[in-house]
Amino acid sequence: MTDSELVRQAREHNSEAWGTLSRRYLPLVWRYAYAQLQDRHAAEDVVSEAMLAFLKNIEQIDDETPRISAWLRSVVRHKVADHHRRSYRAKDHLPRVANEHQRRHVERQRRDGPQDPSASLLLAEKKIQIAEILEGLPERQRLALEWKYVEGMRVKKIAARLGETEKAVEATLYRARREFRRLYELSELQAGEFVPQDAVAQDVVPKESVVPPEVVSQDIAPNG
Repeated sequence: MTDSELVRQAREHNSEAWGTLSRRYLPLVWRYAYAQLQDRHAAEDVVSEAMLAFLKNIEQIDDETPRISAWLRSVVRHKVADHHRRSYRAKDHLPRVANEHQRRHVERQRRDGPQDPSASLLLAEKKIQIAEILEGLPERQRLALEWKYVEGMRVKKIAARLGETEKAVEATLYRARREFRRLYELSELQAGEFVPQDAVAQDVVPKESVVPPEVVSQDIAPNG
């Protein structure tokens, strides 16, 4: 069932349709919130607020899939901004938070052994970089990439969600991979960190990245 059909059913107070919509979009909202906040608890709060806004405004939301995604991302951006404003007003609590962070860091080191601090910093920076590149893609291309490579959907399921043919989705994925790679290489050039394309998969994209290395390292033909 397409997202448009689910939205129309949810407007008729179909709880099953709403549940399916929620499960479909929750991973996207979570990834977007966490990429901006880098804090699990804060991201959970933002996600809860965004999904509640989704439910409350279901009557007004355009039922086209890319527009649903764009609307949710806009809500998350506003909620993240609200979070930062609240954090700024609560700056007198920062020493306590810093102490708690330090305590947890010491506990992790004691449990896991010493780690290279630059490695975790680089990983965090790369995650943010990739999230920003995805943000620069056309909405339909970004959705197709995330659904296929992050959520592991098959082309057939993506086509069903978008109400398109599998061939159309394969073409979208092909264009999305090319555009993502172009933006990635441009980002590396601007940062003065560009490496040859055949080294990207091994040396640049972290394993925990939101997009797998093949998206930036290969020119995969549109065959799903």
